[in-house]
Amino acid sequence: MHGKAPVIVAALEALELAFRQTPAGLDTDRFGTFTRDVARAGDQMEAARAKAQAALDLWPWAQVAIASEGAFGPHPALPIVPGGHEIVLMRDRDGRELIGADRTFDTNYAHQQVSAPDDARHFADLCGFPAHGLVLMTPGGAQPITKDIADWAAFDRAVAAAIAEHGAVWIETDMRAHRNPRRMASIGRAAANLAERWAARCPVCAHPGWVPQLGPGRPCGWCGAPTQSAWRQLYQCLGCGHAVEGVLEPDRRADPASCDQCNP
Repeated sequence: MHGKAPVIVAALEALELAFRQTPAGLDTDRFGTFTRDVARAGDQMEAARAKAQAALDLWPWAQVAIASEGAFGPHPALPIVPGGHEIVLMRDRDGRELIGADRTFDTNYAHQQVSAPDDARHFADLCGFPAHGLVLMTPGGAQPITKDIADWAAFDRAVAAAIAEHGAVWIETDMRAHRNPRRMASIGRAAANLAERWAARCPVCAHPGWVPQLGPGRPCGWCGAPTQSAWRQLYQCLGCGHAVEGVLEPDRRADPASCDQCNP
């Protein structure tokens, strides 16, 4: 519904799937919208899964469905900076899933409440409007919502009307993919990650998704205490259960800046 198909199809070209148009009548907005018209039911993974399953339900002959879902907020590695997390999920009729992901600082996720048109223009310019969409709401981020503003003239009119009626206007970046080029790029990277996971096969049964899960514990370069830096890696097949565990770069020590003992 929001123009994601071309970037996902391009990234998954190596899978040699026969893609078809989204089935008529598939309204994925019912699973939640970033403009808050509809609250998301469940978490990010559940929303992506619901989208994929809805497509399979509408097209009984399809073997797999692919859906994406994004989430935005404080980045886990640096909470004071906003980040984005995109997943692209492939689901078949037996409920088997393969997931690609992209986590990035390259997002314009932001909002500001202003009471002067010049401040509104300044915020919009910093966000990259009109290439990046903006959403206007009443003070405090409440409905009604004004969206799909395409140019500066329409933006100025909407801002002036909101300030005249409410004394201020809440402006936030439109995080819908078709109005957010940075998010669209992240979706493409998540789809490329899905393709990489498809190509990574279990050495025993050739099931896709043979990629490591990383765990913390790398010893500090100063005191030797375990840190949150990646240390252990676990390969585990989702098909046959075959598992291999090891240490990632065993001779490398962690930067003391990441050590709770040396840098509490």
